[in-house]
This record gives sequence, C-alpha cells and structure tokens, in this order.
Amino acid sequence: MSGGSLSIALSGLNAAQTGLDTVSENISNANTPGYLKETASLSNQQTPGDAIGNGVTVTGVVQSSNSFNRQLELSANGAQSYANQIQSLLTSAQASFNEPSSNGIAEQMNTLYNNFSALADTPTQASNYTQVVASAQNVATSINQAAANLSAVYNQASSSASTMVETINSQLQQVATLNTQLASTSLTPGASNTLVDQQNQVIDKLASEIGVTSIPGTAGQTTLLIGGVSLVQGGQVSAIKLSTQSQTSPPSTSGLNSVVLESSPQTTVPVTGGTLGATLQVMNTNLPKYGVYLNTLATNLANQVNYQLAQGQASSSSSSAGTGIPLFVNALANTPGSSSNTPSTGTPPPYNAATLGVNQAIVKTPTLIAASGSPYAAGDGSNAQAIANQQAVPTITALKGVYGTAPQAATAGWASSVANVGLDVQSATANASNATNTYNQAYTAEKSVSGVAVNSQLVNLVNYQQVYQAAAKVISTVAATLQSLIQDV
Repeated sequence: MSGGSLSIALSGLNAAQTGLDTVSENISNANTPGYLKETASLSNQQTPGDAIGNGVTVTGVVQSSNSFNRQLELSANGAQSYANQIQSLLTSAQASFNEPSSNGIAEQMNTLYNNFSALADTPTQASNYTQVVASAQNVATSINQAAANLSAVYNQASSSASTMVETINSQLQQVATLNTQLASTSLTPGASNTLVDQQNQVIDKLASEIGVTSIPGTAGQTTLLIGGVSLVQGGQVSAIKLSTQSQTSPPSTSGLNSVVLESSPQTTVPVTGGTLGATLQVMNTNLPKYGVYLNTLATNLANQVNYQLAQGQASSSSSSAGTGIPLFVNALANTPGSSSNTPSTGTPPPYNAATLGVNQAIVKTPTLIAASGSPYAAGDGSNAQAIANQQAVPTITALKGVYGTAPQAATAGWASSVANVGLDVQSATANASNATNTYNQAYTAEKSVSGVAVNSQLVNLVNYQQVYQAAAKVISTVAATLQSLIQDV
C-alpha cells in the first residue's frame, strides 16, 4: 500500500513539476512573436480492476490555437501592410509634385502667365521679354524636377520590391525546412512545439509581406498559397521572381511588373496583399497615372502657348505675319514636341515632362517672342495677352479646331490632377486607418486563445506550487508512517 501511495504521490510531484515548467515557459515567452500558449495535459492513470487508480500522467504539452481566428489574423495582417504601404508610396508620390508650394508648378505657371500679361501691357520693354523667358525656364525646370522625383519614387519602389522577393524566397524555404523537421518529430509529444512557434513567426512575416494563405496540415505542417498558386507544400518550395519591363521617365506605362514562379515564368502569382502587393499596385497603376498627369501638363502647356505664339509675330522676327516661333520645345532636340512646329490642324505633338525645355533661339533673343498680333505693330501686345488669358479659363476654345474638342487649359488641368492625387492619398490614409483597426481586432481575438495572459499564468503557478507541495507532503507523511511502523516492529 505504501509503495502505491509513494508512486501516486510521485506521479503528482512530476505532473506538478511539468505544470510549473510549462507556466515558466509561457511567462518567459509572453512577448515572443509566433509563440502559442502551452498547457500541460494531465490524465488519470487507471489500471483495469483498480478501484483507486495509480496516480496522474502527463499526456503532453498542448499548444492553444484557433484555426479560424488564425486565418482572420493573417488576412488582416496582409491587408494592414498593404494599406500602409499604399499610403506611404502615394504620400511620397504626392510630395514629388511639391504642391501646393510657393515654388511649385502651379505657382511657376501663374508667374509665367502674369509675365505674359506684363509683356502685353508694355511690349516695347525688353526686360518684359526676359522675364517671360526666365519664368518659362522655371516652369520647365519645375516640371522636369517633378518628373525626376516621380521616377525616383518608382525606382525606389522597384528596388524595394526586388529586395522583398529575395527575402520572401528565403522565408518560404524556412517554412519548408520547418515542415520537414515537424514531420520527423510528429511521434514525440511536445517536441514540435518550438518548431511550430518558429513556423508561426515566419508565416506572420510572409502574411505581412505578400499576403499568403496558410492551410494547416498534419503534424503541424502547413501549406502556403497565394490565389490558388502553391508556394510551399510539405518540404517543397516554389520560389518566385519579379518580372519587369523598362519604364519611361516619368513613369507613364501601366502594368509592367508582376510576380511569377521562378521555375515557370509563364505562371503569374496573383500577389494582391501585403507590402509587395501594394508596391506592385502603385508601380503598375498609380505612378504611371501620375506620370501621365505630368506629360499631359507638359503637352497642354507647350501646345497652348506655342499655338497662340504661332498666330502672332515678333518685333525681331523676319518671318511673315502669323508665324511666331514656339517657346516650349523638347529640350533634348530643341524641337517642339515631335514635329517642327505646333500644327494648325490635326493632333498636336506630345511632350515629355522630363525633357520639356525652352527654345534656345528665344533664350538667346527674347524679343523673338511673338507678343504682337498679326501683322506686327509696334506697341501691340494682343497676342501676349491672349496667352495670359489662358490662365483664367477652364478650356482653350481657340484649339477646338486642332483637338476636335476644346482642350482643358494647362492651369485648370494641373489643378485637377493635383486634386486627384490628393484624393488618392486621402483615401489611402482612411483605408490604412480602417485596416489597422481591423487587424487589431483580429489580433486581439486570436491572442485571446493563443496568447499568454500573465495574470492567469500566475494563478496557475500558485496552483501547481500547491499541488507540488501537497504531493511532497504525502511522500513525507508516508515515509514517516513507514519509519514509525519499522520502529514498532
């Protein structure tokens, strides 16, 4: 009987010690990313035919988790990272325009049109021509700089995407390696817990970076998918790579970037979540749209000013009436757009925001600006005034015959473009805030099951301590009883 009592008490002692170790492990890892709360699983030892039983046994150390809550958290994690990255990149793109600002494009255009107005008032004053040229150069430089800034945002995003792909491939391999290790430890109770914690930590990073879906398997292994494309299955990895095409400056061509399988480049991986998904979205859609805004501004400004100049004549020009030379040109070739002059009919030539410049002939001889109406008359600034009037109108009706419809004025069009970018940033900011709130709720729900509540663990610590002390007391009592019996014999 005493042997049975000692055995039962010893099993209680061992169980209590395991419980104390488990509590200690939980408290130590309360803030460890990916850690799942552990609980000692105890079971009554009962021999058939034995009415009392043989004590307690530790059947394992079980990790607490809820697969549904876990999936919600991973999804919300990817959505939050996606929204935050969208906001960050769009904010950088908005800053590249430097609007509103005292030296931004809008203000530089206002100065240009005001200088044309001053030239119209006193077309015989040489300094007014110089001021028009200087302000035109400032406008072109501001547009060039905005294009360069936008290209820098694009190039930085592209570099970041490439680095992320390398990191993601390394993490996918880590998950596959852990899957293999988990399969080899599946028969040892509790041996896989640390591996599962490590796996959870890596999967959390992947969810944030690329928005993976995790499907739990046997023995703690997991399969990782993106839009139905398997990236990790067991110990096998399907590495990814970035597929890109050369972009213009400023970026103005959409859809040049994608993620494909390294082993099967024709298989596109539909990355629509996480930081990488957001980076691709901005590179493929938003930045090219903003580049088109800049190119449209350069084209409208140049064609509208040049068209009106072509209707007038300059005092120092030997040309016939109505053949004023262009002010804005393609700086690389010093030609207006892609042709020798702005046509009076047909589609006007396009201009690139990165290469917009001022005609060097006018820079050398500012009085070549056709301020006068046709034919030339001293003191006539009517043509310069017609250009100045472009500042205050929504559309340029004089160009209706050229475009087919009256095009939007450069100032009005640019104001609309800047407003659209602002709305994009505003929407991205609101989405980021909502995504963060959603993630916090999902995280709290998941941690209510798998997370470590230190106060609760302290209660368990006291309980296991009391169990340990009680089991030790039983052993000491049985030992004392045996000693007393021996002495009485």
